[in-house]
Amino acid sequence: MPRSLSPRLLAAVFAIALLGGCVTTQKVPVSTDPSGALVYLDGQQICAATPCSVEMATGQNHLLTIIKEGYGQKDIPVRPVAASGGGSALSPEIVTVRLYKPDEVDVRDTGKVVDTAVGMGIGVLKRVLEDAAKNAEKNQDLAPEK
Repeated sequence: MPRSLSPRLLAAVFAIALLGGCVTTQKVPVSTDPSGALVYLDGQQICAATPCSVEMATGQNHLLTIIKEGYGQKDIPVRPVAASGGGSALSPEIVTVRLYKPDEVDVRDTGKVVDTAVGMGIGVLKRVLEDAAKNAEKNQDLAPEK
């Protein structure tokens, strides 16, 4: 006569099977130019040098942080999106990052481009005003006295 499973054991097995199927992961390839950057997933180092693949749970938001000595840090949000067959997938599916040195301007970083342009504009404006003030002084010195 076969032994039957206790109701508690049966419920536990069912819960494990049900919950275990909900957690899915996706491998996201990460590459950088230049290569050899560290990759952190949600604050934990996951990759010692790019290129590499990072495995992430598909049902939650993540943050990839890419660091290479002598270059600016890049933070890439990775978010779940609805998958075509149901469930969720991660976006972006592939992460490719160009790293820039601190004195280089990443034209895709609109905030930094605007700050750089404004800084350059202020510098030019300052020189124009200084030159105008010098010219005004010079013209005043040359003007006949009344």
